[in-house]
Amino acid sequence: MSKEIDRRGFLLMMLYGLGTMAVVGQLGNLQFRKRDTLAATARAQHTQRLTEPAPRGEILDRNGVPLATNRPSNVVVIRYPYYNYRKNEEYRRSLELLADLTRVDLQELLERVDYKLETDMRFFDPVVVKADITQEEYAAIVANRDRLPGVDVVVRPVRQYPQKDLAAHVIGYVGEITREELEAMAGQGYRGGDVIGKAGLERYYESYLRGTPGIRQVQIDYSFVPIGDLGWVREPVPGANLVLTLDVGLQALAERALDWQMLRLQNIYHVNDRKTYTEAKAGAAVLMDVRTGAILAMASRPSYDLNLWVPAISPEDYQRLISDPISPLWNRAVQGAYQPGSTWKMVTAAAALMEGVVTPREEIFCGGRYKETNQNCWNRWGHGRVNVARALRDSCNVFFYEMGRRLGIDRLVKWAQAFGFGSRTGVDLPEEEPGFLPTREWREARAREHGLDWYLGDTTSAAIGQTFQVTPVQLARYCAAIANGGTLLRPRLVERIVAADGTVLKTFGPEPQGELPVSREALAEIVRGMKMVNAPGGTSDFGRWPLPGIPTAGKTGTAEYPGIDNLGVYVCFAPADDPEVAVAVVIERAGHGGSVAPVARSILAGYFGVQLPPEDPAFIPPEFPEQKEEIARVLRSGRRWISRQSQEDGRQGQGDGAAGNH
Repeated sequence: MSKEIDRRGFLLMMLYGLGTMAVVGQLGNLQFRKRDTLAATARAQHTQRLTEPAPRGEILDRNGVPLATNRPSNVVVIRYPYYNYRKNEEYRRSLELLADLTRVDLQELLERVDYKLETDMRFFDPVVVKADITQEEYAAIVANRDRLPGVDVVVRPVRQYPQKDLAAHVIGYVGEITREELEAMAGQGYRGGDVIGKAGLERYYESYLRGTPGIRQVQIDYSFVPIGDLGWVREPVPGANLVLTLDVGLQALAERALDWQMLRLQNIYHVNDRKTYTEAKAGAAVLMDVRTGAILAMASRPSYDLNLWVPAISPEDYQRLISDPISPLWNRAVQGAYQPGSTWKMVTAAAALMEGVVTPREEIFCGGRYKETNQNCWNRWGHGRVNVARALRDSCNVFFYEMGRRLGIDRLVKWAQAFGFGSRTGVDLPEEEPGFLPTREWREARAREHGLDWYLGDTTSAAIGQTFQVTPVQLARYCAAIANGGTLLRPRLVERIVAADGTVLKTFGPEPQGELPVSREALAEIVRGMKMVNAPGGTSDFGRWPLPGIPTAGKTGTAEYPGIDNLGVYVCFAPADDPEVAVAVVIERAGHGGSVAPVARSILAGYFGVQLPPEDPAFIPPEFPEQKEEIARVLRSGRRWISRQSQEDGRQGQGDGAAGNH
């Protein structure tokens, strides 16, 4: 029996020994034969792919002046371990410390981490805590490095707007993508934390400006902070650059001219009206090439500094902007829907001539009152006998009341549509307003829902521009079409799109949208009337039109708003006999169109290089706006501001606003 047991034990020992030798052999095999494979695996466990944002494309004016660029910024980021802050109290405390050191709201920081977990599975890509940290904040982070594992400071490009508030509504601004935007842009390669265009050209051309992110292979330490760069897997591709049709000099002049005229309206006592227009604080101006549709200047007032959004706007600044009753964020040039007043009379004149309800020679008597509807002309003494051209020159309401009666509202609406009103112009900006037309459908709905019928007086008021609503950019296109012989052109702000390597990706030229169904003879009669507006005896004659050596054609307009000061509107083109540019200007609560005309005169003076004398209503003192308050005090006293510089050398005060080579 004992021999049998010994034999069994020996066999067990042999099996155990063989098993042990097999394990040792396998370990040796792993150690020596597969050491390269294991080493590679170990290295792989300590490397990651990091997404690097691409710089946005730049935005430049037509002469290459930068309007939107990029600059390097020190940015605090946190990495993967912090995504577990809910389960790890140490990480939670570190986040509390980081929020305190960087002056970031803790709840906002935690929401950023949660947002990352919900929207982006690339865990190694960091969460941005704050950009543009100060030297003090950077030093505090370095001093607390041991208490902030996984926190890093990296250099990233952020937007910069070197011209500050110039053309702010055109350029727009950028911001971090929201959850709603991320959902709407699903499938377009965006992820939480990305910066996108939020307004203006930044938003409209986002697909060109955004660029393509790069991917970099890096070595990381235990806290997932990169400690070694292994090179690019894919280099970032900067976004494409936009070269605009805007001229910085003309843009600055248009904004300055609006500001100057509004200051004058607020502070100068108007003898005829026996008042000042203290609430004339908002308006817009558009300067458009009548041959190409290129917009050379688009101003909207009031404005704001685009750098408020860099790297992110503060809650206090944002609340201040959105609560301002004058709405500085609103681009009045494309979003402001205004009654056009008498600038509409060219539409009514064209409709009457083409529908055959009047001839160029027929005269209507104006005695100051239209008996059919008991409506007054603006001139209570009347204009006597006037034809189409003279009615435009005098802006005779009675003549156009009669044209409205003869045409009827449906034909007025039809001709409004023929001139491009009631629909968007297609200008390359987001959120453009189409305006408003009192169509048959709208009138029927109004009567059905509110019991308001449409009367003859409504039609006659519409004939002088008191019911329709239009935007300043629509007015500029309309005036340009009259000037160029009848072609409606799409207003455009971009001349070309250029890749970062200089390759031209896209160019934009004139884009006709249709022809006005107006005969050459009828159009000539309308232009003749518009020329007379700016000649001696016309409604804008007091504004010292025309410019020296530059004949112009224009039209004033006053839109009535019960209970508040009237809206002032003005459109014109120049030179009258060989048109190059059209201007449309609107100032809210300016009283009448004549109050607005000097803005257009200032802009045209800059465009054509005309030097205006200091006594000219459109002359802008070189001291403005730097000495705005002092100038306002002088104007309120009833005296005229006399420019010190103009006293010395008699120069026109346009400063950098004057632009040549047009």
